[in-house]
Amino acid sequence: MSKKVLLILGALLFAFYGNTYSQEVIDLNEAVRTGINNNISIQTIVSSMEIQGYNTKTSEGDLFPTLTFSGGWTRNHTYSKGGTIFQNGVPITIGDQNTTSDNFNLRLNSQLTLFNGFSNYKTVDLNESRFTKLKLDLENSKRQVALNINVAYFDALKKEQVVVINEENLNDSKSQLDRVKAYMEAGKSTLADVYRQEVQVAQNELALESSKNDFKKSKVDLLLQMNDDINKEIELSSSGINPNMTTAELKTVLDQYSNTQNLYRKAVDNRYDYKSVVQDINSRMLELDIAERSVYFPTVTAFGDYNLSGQSIDGITDTRVASYGITVSYPIFLGFSLDNNKQIAEVNVKQRKDELSNLELQISAEVKKSVLDLETAYKQAQILETSIQSAEQDKLLAEENYRVGLGTILEVQTATIALNNLRIQQSNAVYNFLLAKRQIDYYIGALTY
Repeated sequence: MSKKVLLILGALLFAFYGNTYSQEVIDLNEAVRTGINNNISIQTIVSSMEIQGYNTKTSEGDLFPTLTFSGGWTRNHTYSKGGTIFQNGVPITIGDQNTTSDNFNLRLNSQLTLFNGFSNYKTVDLNESRFTKLKLDLENSKRQVALNINVAYFDALKKEQVVVINEENLNDSKSQLDRVKAYMEAGKSTLADVYRQEVQVAQNELALESSKNDFKKSKVDLLLQMNDDINKEIELSSSGINPNMTTAELKTVLDQYSNTQNLYRKAVDNRYDYKSVVQDINSRMLELDIAERSVYFPTVTAFGDYNLSGQSIDGITDTRVASYGITVSYPIFLGFSLDNNKQIAEVNVKQRKDELSNLELQISAEVKKSVLDLETAYKQAQILETSIQSAEQDKLLAEENYRVGLGTILEVQTATIALNNLRIQQSNAVYNFLLAKRQIDYYIGALTY
């Protein structure tokens, strides 16, 4: 019986710890989707779009006649004190009077703006233009979030690869320690060499722990960019990302981004922040148009009113009044407000056009610098590939010289450290290249999510 209890408890503990320490595997696309869904700024823009949709609907409703129905009941109490009045010199005595009367009424009213310089139609266009700008802002924000998560994701992948390289280096140094001990037992090395290699193993263990810590912190940074639970345990998938690309493959990618002028044209055509500024200029132009129309054109309004009234509900149709007509109004002077609105609209248009010019210059600079980063990452990967081949031979030579008694353990350690550092640098260079490519895609408006 006790054995069964122990087995059950063991199974429960295994299940508990298995669930506690299980890691969620995510890839880059899933991380981007999560970040977009959780981003507060994106949610704010979506809410603004909903509000702007209501504003557009309201302006569309202003094109139709209004129709208002109202009804009411009024009771009047009148008291007048009596007295004497004279008619043709004859005194007439009037007693106190106290009367009560009721009034019931129903009213139907309608109004329609016939003409105001078509400002009402332009207002609809303005609200639709503002809604379109919010849609462009939404797409731009999504791509900004996607870029930020790409940066954090690639940083985590780089640090994860450093952990792998340091683990391999630690295993190699432990194997080297075993060989040094064997050489000492055979009388081919000294105890000092064993101590030196043990120190090297300890240093490599420290380097591994440090790289693991950096990797864990990079995953926290990634979860922060995703606006997700930072206590979640995640495992990164490199699906769709090839960190083992050869320099020939990297060169093929580099050649696709060699024409900066063509990249600039793509950026102007595709970037949503650029489209948003252009759309905002259109909105400002509509505001200016509406302001000018309010200055130069009168407002013509048609109205109709039908009223029923009576002293009782049954007699509410005793008095019926129908009225309709047209009113024309033209602002002659409103304290300079109309002209001020026009001037403000003109300044807003000019400011946005200046911002568009600055954005064009900024886009050109961003594209140029990102291409330079891509070229630099390629050159680093190219140089490091050759350097690693040389460092691998240096390590083999140092180990062989030490084995035959022509070299020292220090030479082996130096060659090993140099090779390990070059492997880390090469890994970082490839990831930097892949990230630089995605940054170019972002700057030319081609980064998807």
